[in-house]
Amino acid sequence: MGKKKKSSGEKVGDRITGQLTETAGMMSGSADLEAEGRTIQRSADRTTYTVTARDDGTWEVRTEGATRATSVHDRKDEAVSKAKKLAGNRVPSQLLVYKQDGTVQTEQTYG
Repeated sequence: MGKKKKSSGEKVGDRITGQLTETAGMMSGSADLEAEGRTIQRSADRTTYTVTARDDGTWEVRTEGATRATSVHDRKDEAVSKAKKLAGNRVPSQLLVYKQDGTVQTEQTYG
């Protein structure tokens, strides 16, 4: 369901790719390419939080790559609220909220 946590080497690679892309955009005069490079760099440091359904009918908030849930809630709206607080306090971050069937319902980026 969630994404695999990136290693520190992969994050460094993303930062370098972003810097090269941004530089290429500046040199070519492409504002879109320049912006894309900045986005790639920011995503290397982004923490992703997920809200997913559990088999017992509860909802969990989990940080990307964690082996255990950050919190477990009886209702989805409670889990989403907690995840929004966590993501809002840790910028840059991303929140992925999944439906009961495992498909992504919403995605929100902070910072």
